[in-house]
Amino acid sequence: MKFSLLSLLTALLLLVSAPVQAASWTDQIVDWFASFFAPEPEATVEWSDEQLDSLRTSPTGLLLNEIADADTLAIKSAWPYESFDPASDLERHNRLLRETVLLTRPGNKLPFRFVPAIRIVYRHDQRPEKMIAMARRFANVQEVPFDKIIENAFPIGLDLPTVIVTDDPVGQSSFNADWYHALFGIDGADVTLIHFGDPALVVGVPQSWSVINTPLRSKESEAFLAQAIFGAELIDGRLKTTTLSFAAGEGYRLEPYRAGFRLPELLGVDRYKLENADYHINRGIRYRAMPGAQLLVMKDGQVIYEKAYGHQMYRKQQVTPADLYDLASITKAAATTLAVMKLYEEGKIKLDAQVRDYLPELKGKMIGRYKIERLLAHHTGLQSEIPLTGLIGKQFVADEVRDDFTVPVGPDRWLDSKVPATVRKNLTGKIGRTKRQVYKYSDLNFYLLQLIVEEVAGESMEDLLVREFYEPLGLGKLGFRPAGKFPMERLVPTVVDKWMRGGLLRGYVHDEGAALLGGVAGHAGLFSNAYDLGRLFQLFNDEGEYAGKQLLQPETVALFTGKNRFNYRALGFDRLAGGWQNVVNAGASAQTFGHLGFSGTSVWADPENDLVFVLLTNRVHPDPGNERFGKMQIRGKVHRSVYRALNSWEVTL
Repeated sequence: MKFSLLSLLTALLLLVSAPVQAASWTDQIVDWFASFFAPEPEATVEWSDEQLDSLRTSPTGLLLNEIADADTLAIKSAWPYESFDPASDLERHNRLLRETVLLTRPGNKLPFRFVPAIRIVYRHDQRPEKMIAMARRFANVQEVPFDKIIENAFPIGLDLPTVIVTDDPVGQSSFNADWYHALFGIDGADVTLIHFGDPALVVGVPQSWSVINTPLRSKESEAFLAQAIFGAELIDGRLKTTTLSFAAGEGYRLEPYRAGFRLPELLGVDRYKLENADYHINRGIRYRAMPGAQLLVMKDGQVIYEKAYGHQMYRKQQVTPADLYDLASITKAAATTLAVMKLYEEGKIKLDAQVRDYLPELKGKMIGRYKIERLLAHHTGLQSEIPLTGLIGKQFVADEVRDDFTVPVGPDRWLDSKVPATVRKNLTGKIGRTKRQVYKYSDLNFYLLQLIVEEVAGESMEDLLVREFYEPLGLGKLGFRPAGKFPMERLVPTVVDKWMRGGLLRGYVHDEGAALLGGVAGHAGLFSNAYDLGRLFQLFNDEGEYAGKQLLQPETVALFTGKNRFNYRALGFDRLAGGWQNVVNAGASAQTFGHLGFSGTSVWADPENDLVFVLLTNRVHPDPGNERFGKMQIRGKVHRSVYRALNSWEVTL
């Protein structure tokens, strides 16, 4: 009897797995009997309107309806990642990149172009740390560790491009390998699935999803995949025979359209030799020439080195690559000159025109006779400073917003809104100048240029720059007046001014003249991290082209960055030929142009070597009179170290 019952059970179980041609009494018995052994299917949850509304107040619902600000989560990782064996890392990077496949790309939704934020969904125990860190360099990232409520909360979430990251199963886990199947209901949205492992295990994916597969999760593959979805890395697509069973086609390809991050060795640079730059920066910090620094090196349009050093204040708060520095006089090149270039190109400003042609109130004044070209070249002989006599005093600020005191100039300190207009009016008074027009570095030249830009454009210089350059380039961390726009801990402090400005300045421009102009001035006021500033100067190396768009014409770039006809400088830019012979001797071309800032900042673009160098410090903290930074020649030594590392590695692909 036991044997017969066992035989019957075995036969019935075999019938369960066998296909049945037609319904019969045997089907009913098999179904009934198998129900004792088969797991019960999960019940479909029907959500009422009230329940769906309640999701908005759940932790997941709140998360999905809020765009996280990437600046609150600093980018802490340097580039390249630390390595004991760069050659091995390079080999693994190249192999994984060759084996990475773009399986589907419906509607050409990839890459994400100019998106302010994306969503990354992952299993809670498989956080793609390196991918998230790299993605934050391109956009804000909303992290969503998967939980059971997400599939129902998504329809009420923000309409963000969504990236789902998953791995093949390894060992036992509380989650099934196909956990992301619960998200198939968001079919039709802009969704990309990134899968690490065997593509044959990816099944049932909605036709509207983009799918990328790579065989192995590593720091290298996470980094280049994050870049690929933003158009900063090339991924080939080819159809394979997999259970995805997508329609046959010619294959797909993600072409890079903007700068990305590359291992130095891929571009012939030995990272160990680059680390000589670290020595000079760390030595400067040790000898208190500056509290900290950021260094960025771009080669052939790609970032090959990005590091943060030291602290924002001595021994307080480590610097990260996301922190913003006061660029000081780099504003002249990265803002005012850029605006003049655009208006010159449009025929609205002429280099041989005079100041009085654009600022009628200066007709009949000597200051109105200077030509635009000479202002850009600092070849006017005008006094160095903006005329601020009688405007620096506590009577012009208040410790609360009231009446006309509405312009923020420091922590809990507001400027009288009439002051900027008074500064402009002072231009009609007595202005110091040399008898002959000679080379003399002057902030006043660029204040005049700012006024001309705004008069001609009919809008603020800031609005023009954001619309024409900063926004199209995606430079979210480059701009004026960052206080209030970014968390205070991301703003590197400069000086302490308790007398007029209210204390430690973080996100408020250090330059007094720029402060009295409301924080936006032709000579100072711009803030940035090294990455965004470097990308702006790469625009010049690329002859004004970015992502297929010509933001400036090549002829305009060549005219303004080449030597002017009065002195060694360019039009709006400094040139290495003016006194950086050691850097030129190390390999920099004589055509290299850029600018320095009083706060300890520098940026240089070398079109011949297609190299961009950015070094940002706050050497003025806490004392602007600190001369160690200059005496130690840190800027020149670091710059020279970069050139000595070029062409020092044999490239093998």
